[in-house]
Amino acid sequence: MPVLTFDIDRERRDIDVSKKIFELQPDETPFIVVLSKARKQPAQSAEVVWWEDDLYPKWDKVVGAQTDTDTRIEVQTASIFAVHDVVKVPRTGEVMLVTAVGSNYIDVIRGYGVTAAAAINDQDWLLIIGNAMAERSSVPAERLGQPTKLVNYAQIFRTPYSVSGTVMAERQVTTEQERDRLSRKKAIEHRIDLERAFLFGEKKEDAVNKRRMAGGVLSFIQTNVYDAGGTLTEQEFEQFCEMGFAYGSTRKLLVCSARVITAINGFAAGKLETVSGDDTYGLRIKRYMSAHGDVDIVRSRALEKAYDGYALLLDMENIVYRPLRDTTLRRNIQNPGDDEVKDEYFTEATIEVHLEKTHAVLRGVTG
Repeated sequence: MPVLTFDIDRERRDIDVSKKIFELQPDETPFIVVLSKARKQPAQSAEVVWWEDDLYPKWDKVVGAQTDTDTRIEVQTASIFAVHDVVKVPRTGEVMLVTAVGSNYIDVIRGYGVTAAAAINDQDWLLIIGNAMAERSSVPAERLGQPTKLVNYAQIFRTPYSVSGTVMAERQVTTEQERDRLSRKKAIEHRIDLERAFLFGEKKEDAVNKRRMAGGVLSFIQTNVYDAGGTLTEQEFEQFCEMGFAYGSTRKLLVCSARVITAINGFAAGKLETVSGDDTYGLRIKRYMSAHGDVDIVRSRALEKAYDGYALLLDMENIVYRPLRDTTLRRNIQNPGDDEVKDEYFTEATIEVHLEKTHAVLRGVTG
């Protein structure tokens, strides 16, 4: 009877062992890749501060319905109005002249132009179209504002790994020795932690426990949030782009979940082109030519589970990576006398998100 493989001790057999250890989640952190290449400025402290300014507001809304004879109009932000302002109601075409300003209202002369006064609805828009000064009038009241101060904090990220002295001395049959394998794997995990923090984090300075957290882009974007509320159509995506491209660059990065990419591909396959090269931050991306601007589409694995219906349209000209201590691999940080080797990836960094109206969030995509 011939000898079978089952008769031979397994230790004598040259078992076919793959030289590669396959990773379920490869290194896919597009936001970090783009962030580190687009705008990077070393920080000088653990707290970064910047100021933002805008032109004086010219639009406001009416609070409560008004008849065509009411001369006191309640408004949302009375402080932006001044005596002698000419104010138009775009829905009706009526022009009014401001005669007094209160804490939450303006007094006006109705129908001051050629268009007759008409009833005003609650939430009607009002547009300040300049002032109309009398001949030989005095200088009108100044309207001055100060820039807004914004802050973020540098967060410390540490991803350690270690192997015993015995593991270091022993050889493995795979292509990588254990310390090298862990080094590669933990580098991926470290970058994923950075990406999640800079997308989802909320800033905090905990003086008691000597800890800081960085605020992510989602914590800064408050104005432009579009809820698809189900299936994303091409019209809805264009409406989202209209919102997201109202200010800022004409080319932006869309960091997407897999679900959003599937939805876009479903209606825009003919409008998508694959691009790569120096102008794509070294990534191979899809570009969608919206009527409002060019959208570079990348998938982030951070947008999953509760965020699987999300996409972030980011103006990378207005996001800055601020490392206080940029990512390094610290080797041999084990305690003296320990029979092990310990390394860690270390980063202390934050981001600045400028002009939040130049960015937008898409959410609620279910199909």
